Amino acid sequence: MSRDKAFLIVEGRDFDRAHYSRICESSTKVRKSGFQIWLIEQIHDDVTGKAAGGKPAVLSFFDYCKRKQSLKLGSPLGDRVIFFCLDRDNEQITGGGRRSPHILYTQSSDVEADIFAHGFSEDVVMSALSLDRWNAKKVVSHLGDWRMELASIWREWIELCCLAKSLEARCDVGFGRESSINIDKYGPVDQSLLSSARARVKQKSKLSPSDTSSIEAKIAVKIKEVYARGDARKLLKGKWIPHFLAWKLKIFFGSTPVAMQGFEASIGRIAMHSIDYDAHWVRVHHRRIEALL
Repeated sequence: MSRDKAFLIVEGRDFDRAHYSRICESSTKVRKSGFQIWLIEQIHDDVTGKAAGGKPAVLSFFDYCKRKQSLKLGSPLGDRVIFFCLDRDNEQITGGGRRSPHILYTQSSDVEADIFAHGFSEDVVMSALSLDRWNAKKVVSHLGDWRMELASIWREWIELCCLAKSLEARCDVGFGRESSINIDKYGPVDQSLLSSARARVKQKSKLSPSDTSSIEAKIAVKIKEVYARGDARKLLKGKWIPHFLAWKLKIFFGSTPVAMQGFEASIGRIAMHSIDYDAHWVRVHHRRIEALL
């Protein structure tokens, strides 16, 4: 039997295993206790032998372990604790979040967004674009608060995506897509496109018109509060960010030669390698894991 005490189940292939492994490694207690990171796709159903991926599969496994009272197990070698690492997916706005000491949520919308929140720096720009430091500084200065800029440009889109999720309205509006209501993607909102998109979302709602309107009003209030607090950056989906950065950089460099090939695919991993996993924000995760060990 493994002597590791903490087992973390993650949902995504791209960044999750490396990200949570570094979080665990940076805690002396967790590191000494031993830990393992498992992608949910690695866990097969006992009956069917099949495996599934993504957040629904992680939640399903959490429910199974909770039902079987196996979230924490005693053994001759000591307790074994399972943690479930989930993307927040803006559930602070849409609802549907789970509360359990065994569930670890991202601070931003997802792992990729957390990486860009804490790992984007001058050194990352140098590595990603093969720039000297002087030009990297110019790029960082030009980008400014680019996460807040995108959150502001796409505010109406983010609100629509939250509404669609709350209403369980399956249509062309959702966090898996980029804005279809902004002119040329990052320009001003086209009010006719916004109205049409909102109508499609409400049309697909499974609730009564009065309940739909009530939820729509609540979402608007919550979005307003998040933006007023200056927390709108946390609403960005991680997959939106590389595309926006590439767009900003192409405008900045214009015809100047720069190594942009593969930028959107590599920038997330480069950013992750630059993160200080001893920083204060990581301690939130440390405390949650350490408390059960």
